[in-house]
Amino acid sequence: MESITAQLIPLATGIVISPIPLVAVIAILLSVRSKENAFAYTASITVGAAVITAVTAYTTTGVAAKASGGAHTVQTVFAVVFTIGFLALAYSSWRARPKGDAEPAMPSWLAQIDSMQPLKAAVLGLLLTVPNAKNLPLELKAGSIIGGDHLSWIGILAYSVLFAVAASIALILLSALAAVPSDRVTDALRSTKTALIRHNSAIMTVLFLILAALELSHVVEALSK
Repeated sequence: MESITAQLIPLATGIVISPIPLVAVIAILLSVRSKENAFAYTASITVGAAVITAVTAYTTTGVAAKASGGAHTVQTVFAVVFTIGFLALAYSSWRARPKGDAEPAMPSWLAQIDSMQPLKAAVLGLLLTVPNAKNLPLELKAGSIIGGDHLSWIGILAYSVLFAVAASIALILLSALAAVPSDRVTDALRSTKTALIRHNSAIMTVLFLILAALELSHVVEALSK
């Protein structure tokens, strides 16, 4: 079985390249209250990811302890569920892509970012991640991996926090740009935001297909034993 870290890296990477949270932090960095709002937004996302992952891990640990066949059976079931789920999300993302030369719909919350206070920025971070049908499955999967390894509660907490930080590393690095504003950085941020919005569906489709393939390989490995 792969180490916990090796299994968590693809999931953290999937969250890192999720376009919409990146679009939001870039929009915040281009707004009036860039420093305060970027910190509040990024902190809320990181804490939210850590909480979801840790709660899932603790729950999975309890289920695995009671289930016949132990953690191996639980992880196999999770792998099957996530394979199907990631395939469904890939299909949904592809269907949502802009057709032809059509411009992608701009999220309504983008227009409100300039007037946001730090508290609202933190709430936006939670709303874009906690109920997010694209990031939430990755955090749940990470929790199931951590919880299936029979770690102590300290180990579960440590892995959950490390995963959340790794998953938020792009937001953390981008937020640091608020401390060194420049015209070149501003132009690059505007171009990146436009590209991420335009190619959001394609990026997520490819990501979910890769994750589905990884989960399927775990199912095949488990069934061949």
